[in-house]
Amino acid sequence: MEERPTGDTAGDAQKKPEIVLTPPSTGSTEPVHTRVCPNCNTVNPPASVYCYKCGSKLPDAAAPDKKICPGCNTPNSATAQYCFKCGLPLPEKLGSGDVMQYGGFWVRLVAYIIDYILLSIVSSIISSVIIFGSYGLSKYMDLLTEIQTTGTLNSSFWEFFRLSLWAGLAGLVIIIAYNTIAIGKWGKTIGKAALGLKVVKPDGSRVGYWRAFGRSVADYLNWFTLGLSFLIIAFTAKKRGLHDYIADTIVIKK
Repeated sequence: MEERPTGDTAGDAQKKPEIVLTPPSTGSTEPVHTRVCPNCNTVNPPASVYCYKCGSKLPDAAAPDKKICPGCNTPNSATAQYCFKCGLPLPEKLGSGDVMQYGGFWVRLVAYIIDYILLSIVSSIISSVIIFGSYGLSKYMDLLTEIQTTGTLNSSFWEFFRLSLWAGLAGLVIIIAYNTIAIGKWGKTIGKAALGLKVVKPDGSRVGYWRAFGRSVADYLNWFTLGLSFLIIAFTAKKRGLHDYIADTIVIKK
C-alpha cells in the first residue's frame, strides 16, 4: 500500500490522499501446472500422482521437455522413439503426451452385443449342420415328434441330448477360438473394432495368443455370478472386468 498526493497545488495537497492497492508478490513467476486425469478429466493439484476421484495414475506434467510413454507414463528423452522401460512407441509431442483412455462399461457392452449376434449366427449354422448332417431333416423332425409324444427319457431323447451337447460344445469352441485369434493377432474382435476398442496388456503392449486364450476362458466365469461380475468394469479405475484381472489385460480406446 502506498500514499500519494492527487495534485501539485496547496489546495490539492490538503485533500485526502488516494489509496492505491497493489497485489502482494508471490515471489515466483513460474506457472502452476495442474494435473488432468486421463480417465475422468478431473483437475488435480500439481503435486498429485494419482487422481483423487478415480485413482488413475496421472501423466507426468513436470517433464515438459521429455516424451511421456502412453503405457507406463515414464519420461523419456526428447529424441527417443521408444520407451526405454516398456518398449512402446513414444508420441511425437513433448510433455504429457497421449495417455491411455480406458473403454467403459457401456461401450464394451455394445461391442459385446455385436460379437454375440455374429457368433450366435455362426454357431446356429454349425449346430444345424451337425444335427441335420447326423439325422437328416425328416428323421430329425420325426425324432422331435417322438420325444414330444412319449414324454419319457427314452433312447430317442438321449440321442437328441447327445447331439445337442456336441452342437453346444462346437459353439463354445468357436467362441473361444474366435476371441483367441482376434485378440491374440489384432487385439480386437469385430465388435471392439467397430467401437474403437483394443485389448492390451497394462503397459500398452500386445496381447499374445496364450493370454488371449486365458482371457476368453476366464470370460465364462462371469456367468457363474449371473453376469453381475461384469459390473466391476463400471467401478474400477482402469475399467477392468473379472476376466481382465485374471488375464492381466485392459481395454483401451484407440
